[in-house]
Amino acid sequence: MPENMIQQTELPQIHLIRDTDLGVFAYELHILAGDFLRESEFNLRTLATNTGVDSIAIMGKRHMWLSDAVFAYCSTGDLRQMALTTEYIGARAFLFHADRKEDGHLYGDVLMMDLDTLRQDMKENTLYPGGVSMERKDGSRVTVSLEEWNAMELYEKDALKSWGFAYEPEQVAEWQNHYSIMFSQWKDQAFSYMPQDLEERLNMGYMEDAQNPDMDKYRIPLGTARQMLLDGEAPVYRLLPSGPEKLAPIAAVTTGLWYENYREFAIAPEDLGALDKLVRRETDRLMGNRPQLHKNEERRPAPER
Repeated sequence: MPENMIQQTELPQIHLIRDTDLGVFAYELHILAGDFLRESEFNLRTLATNTGVDSIAIMGKRHMWLSDAVFAYCSTGDLRQMALTTEYIGARAFLFHADRKEDGHLYGDVLMMDLDTLRQDMKENTLYPGGVSMERKDGSRVTVSLEEWNAMELYEKDALKSWGFAYEPEQVAEWQNHYSIMFSQWKDQAFSYMPQDLEERLNMGYMEDAQNPDMDKYRIPLGTARQMLLDGEAPVYRLLPSGPEKLAPIAAVTTGLWYENYREFAIAPEDLGALDKLVRRETDRLMGNRPQLHKNEERRPAPER
């Protein structure tokens, strides 16, 4: 698609990526759709340890939070609170569905939609707790009603080892059935993309937000720029008013990256293969996989922008 058509065409409402490495795609969202590196470790480890097959990531302007999908629907869930209180107009939701695991890597489908689409379904299918599960200091566990919990004195609650809201298994099972049906319906409505195509379009928005954008390159966060300079496998550029300036590798170990101004960086499209290698190494590290030789290290051709 010509560059001018990409810039003029708005993304459709729901987007689908089929059968992809969920960890790799999730990490790339943290560096190609914005600077979410500080949350990448928590989110990738959460994706790796989630006991369910469905996870949801909420992406605002400066933060991204990934958790078990059910926590977006539980009235007391932290993910739900973030979804409902995020005021950023361009906020997005990413729905990850894992259907298999190979060599420690999760594979499945990803849906991307505007956050309002998910919010509507969340509000119509909210799960409410039926009680509170408590663990005492001696290790014994008990579940009490909400009325009993509210009647407890503060010192009694402080004396507990841990506690959490409890949801009826039947209610959760009903939600799981609903979510599975809803996910399939959203998939049927979605426009299919290859991972690299969707990442490119998300990155164009990230680049457009730069102080000195260069639409012929891919914008990356400062932390990723430093890693790439240390690896020495591809040039990294600082975005300046006069145009992109190629950085010397020594800048990664000096104060060369930490200017008061001009803290925005980019790489050329032909160097995306080097970025892919970094992404796979970081994904393996964060998700607890052993580093391995990947069959297709440079998984994408160098696109023209």
